[in-house]
Amino acid sequence: MIKIIPYTNKYKNEVIELILNVYENELNFRGFKRPDIYKIPDFYQKDKNSNFWIALDDNELVGTVGLHKKTNDLVHIKRMIVKKEYRKRGLGTKLLQTILQFAKDHKFKKIYAGTVKENPNAIKFYKKHGFVLSKDIPDDITAAPESICLKLDL
Repeated sequence: MIKIIPYTNKYKNEVIELILNVYENELNFRGFKRPDIYKIPDFYQKDKNSNFWIALDDNELVGTVGLHKKTNDLVHIKRMIVKKEYRKRGLGTKLLQTILQFAKDHKFKKIYAGTVKENPNAIKFYKKHGFVLSKDIPDDITAAPESICLKLDL
């Protein structure tokens, strides 16, 4: 049974490996610095308005998602990753439900997700869950000029 828990440093190396494998090997999205993945507690867990979760199947890391506060009204989904063998099995939806509940509990009004055009599965996933393409893009939501932004009003 898969459980979703807040990140602990016990899984630091596995989290870094999973994230880099998906971005660099599967999506061929190279040449970008990702300092947050090396210091998750400092970036995502330094206050009560952001967090980072991991999905475990027994003790195997199979997914990640971070939620980072941008302003008092909006948060940004980061590092939504599901291990290839676990995709299309509902894990992404469980991770999304976890962060949506967190965002609602903390009274955020908007949630943003950035992705790349080369990742149509991510775009389809977010749209399926009510996100819409947004031209109103807060700073740091997208990593590259060809990236796109989706948002959901809570």
